[in-house]
Amino acid sequence: MNHLFIDTSTRNCSMFLSKENKLTYSKIWVSNNNHSEELSEYFSDIKDSIDDLEYLGVLVGPGGFNSIRIGISFALAISLSKNLKMIALPTHLVQSIDFIKDKKEITSIIQCGKNMTSWAEYKNGLFTPNNSGITKDRKYEGINYCGETDDLGDKNPRPYDKILKASEFIIENEGYTDPENILPIYAREPSISIPKEPYKKLIN
Repeated sequence: MNHLFIDTSTRNCSMFLSKENKLTYSKIWVSNNNHSEELSEYFSDIKDSIDDLEYLGVLVGPGGFNSIRIGISFALAISLSKNLKMIALPTHLVQSIDFIKDKKEITSIIQCGKNMTSWAEYKNGLFTPNNSGITKDRKYEGINYCGETDDLGDKNPRPYDKILKASEFIIENEGYTDPENILPIYAREPSISIPKEPYKKLIN
């Protein structure tokens, strides 16, 4: 299927375009807190190649408060202008998808800035977290953790194949996501409003 994936949920960003089951554009970068400018710049490389897309997937967090919203807003603008189907992809789910499908226990780690870490535990092949939370000034490394761990090095925590597997998993189990339900998942409640419950909307 022809699809575009956008991930600006943290400083580890990516944009992937696939056509006829072949990855035709792959951009992975570490953001310098200029998510909006970087995303616009890289999208200009492929803007003339998206007319025949079947759907667009966007990672919705947890992660950086502003970076999540930038990715979602950008993806919604593309989707609405091109009348594309959409998928909201929880970032923890993407990072854990291989372990979930193998029914292995894993704790997904996402760095949220200011020495804060979002974590989510997955068990028994369920793609909703068994438990989740946020910690400060704690290190996470080793085989029991995945994602943005302290021993990640220069690796991309959310490569194309994981995003694709998570999107296929959601399409098969839940279908596509209505635009009004493309909601950010925050590690902490934003101070300006009461957050909605996107996990309940995305996943039954």
